Amino acid sequence: MTELTTETFSTLGPGDAIPNDFVVPYYLDDLKLRISVARVDDRLYAFDDLCTCADRACPLSGGLLTGTTLMCQCHGSRFDITTGAVINGPATEALNLYEVYETAGAIRIRA
Repeated sequence: MTELTTETFSTLGPGDAIPNDFVVPYYLDDLKLRISVARVDDRLYAFDDLCTCADRACPLSGGLLTGTTLMCQCHGSRFDITTGAVINGPATEALNLYEVYETAGAIRIRA
């Protein structure tokens, strides 16, 4: 399992921007980092947006979310978004996870 990062929280945007069973990409300018936030059963999960399956960047935010399993649209790797673990390759490297929560109608992330 990938550890959660420990920096300060940043506001990503309004909570209603992510409906249940959807993945939304965000770019953190200050960190030059692409992350995705998914909502499943009203719970938020945040993880790296770029798949670890290939040398060429492939955004996971465009993949297929089924429950808490996300499949990469480029090569079919599947990840458990609750742990970051690879379920099926070709990816072999887990996703980094980020602490995320919703408060006062806004999504906040620690990255």
